[in-house]
Amino acid sequence: MSSNNNNNKSNLESIIKGIQDNRILEVFDKFYHDEIVMYENGDSTNRVGKVANRKAEESFVKNATIHEAKLLKTIIDGDNTAYEMYMDFTYGEHRIKKSQWAFQQWSNGLIIKEEFVEIKTPPTSQPTPSIINIKSNLESIIKGIQNNKILEVFDKFYHEDVIMYEKGDSTNRVGKAANRKAEESFVKNATIHEAKLLKLLVDGENTAYQMYMDFTYGEHRIKKDQWAVQQWSNGLVIKEEFY
Repeated sequence: MSSNNNNNKSNLESIIKGIQDNRILEVFDKFYHDEIVMYENGDSTNRVGKVANRKAEESFVKNATIHEAKLLKTIIDGDNTAYEMYMDFTYGEHRIKKSQWAFQQWSNGLIIKEEFVEIKTPPTSQPTPSIINIKSNLESIIKGIQNNKILEVFDKFYHEDVIMYEKGDSTNRVGKAANRKAEESFVKNATIHEAKLLKLLVDGENTAYQMYMDFTYGEHRIKKDQWAVQQWSNGLVIKEEFY
């Protein structure tokens, strides 16, 4: 593991511990870049720059009481990291319980971009480590998307028990047969113009990638960025979430 990986891992662990120990402002001041931009489910309104983001953090600290902040999963890969956390807190008079992903981009040991995405899927369990080259398999999946070989890589790299979620919804996406039908429908109706990989995170059997997609589906031209988060089992994707 590189020195950069070690530093970011240590810094991220300090941030998570700061959240759990109600020292949010302390770790924000220490580990966030002056040019930090934060996104809540894709929205960065009033979250550009450290001054604006500190005001938002101060407001949360003033109005929230954290009952539990349970770390579920981390992914550390160079200057790109992510963690999944279950949060139970009271904000104002409202008790809120939710899980969320937080994706970080680092610059010189400080977070310069952070994205929070609320999860509507069950918390993920920690898989058993595998000697199979997960990164190579994920790169093959991404290359398959880019080369219009979606069904080929789906057949090769997805588990029989795979469950897929589109923004928390797994309707008709439980098991390989059901998911292949969904993939067949996409392939039949979509023309991909561009599939540009923006970020790739690989940490054991937990992986994620961010991709810019430009495609026509039916008669509609669609351009969007999306995160895909994978859990692997024996070299195959057993759970995948798209945001």
